[in-house]
Amino acid sequence: FLDIAKKTKQYSEITKKMIKFASEMARKTNKEVSVNITIEDIENSEIVKLIEQELEKYGCGHLIVFEITETEEFKNYHALRSFIELVKNRFGSKIAMDDFGSGYSNFENILELDFDYLKIDGSIVAKVDSSKQSDILIEAIVAFCQKLEIKTIAEFVATEAIFEKVKQKGIDFAQGYHVGIPKADY
Repeated sequence: FLDIAKKTKQYSEITKKMIKFASEMARKTNKEVSVNITIEDIENSEIVKLIEQELEKYGCGHLIVFEITETEEFKNYHALRSFIELVKNRFGSKIAMDDFGSGYSNFENILELDFDYLKIDGSIVAKVDSSKQSDILIEAIVAFCQKLEIKTIAEFVATEAIFEKVKQKGIDFAQGYHVGIPKADY
């Protein structure tokens, strides 16, 4: 539905509602809440202003993790770097690179930007117990992130075998149906 929302010019309205909802939930629950945002969101001054207002209003910046999803190649490093500095330095938020290993993501992005978390794409994680290439790639990603003190998150951890493999590889966190079915906790 997000592609349809973009085509009908409703996408930014959905993003704004999610930012408001996440801020309210972080304040109410005092738990960390993740919000997916795109480069397009970061380049939208209305959305950035709303983020500032919500984090200021609720004082919950330290509980918000902005997961940057790549819908296209990072071209505007200045806007992205400015956003990361704003939310981290002013509000204490954390930044995650979502779906690393798919699309345009690369190691240079990790070096250029100040990420707290790196979420390893589920297409790689799902094959860690059956593909030597996935196994080797995950080892390389984890070693790289450990040296940079970036926490790693495995997406699509659907089975006990995958869960055991990602633990063995030193991945910090796991996400997927084996760990827990997504649910609203409010």
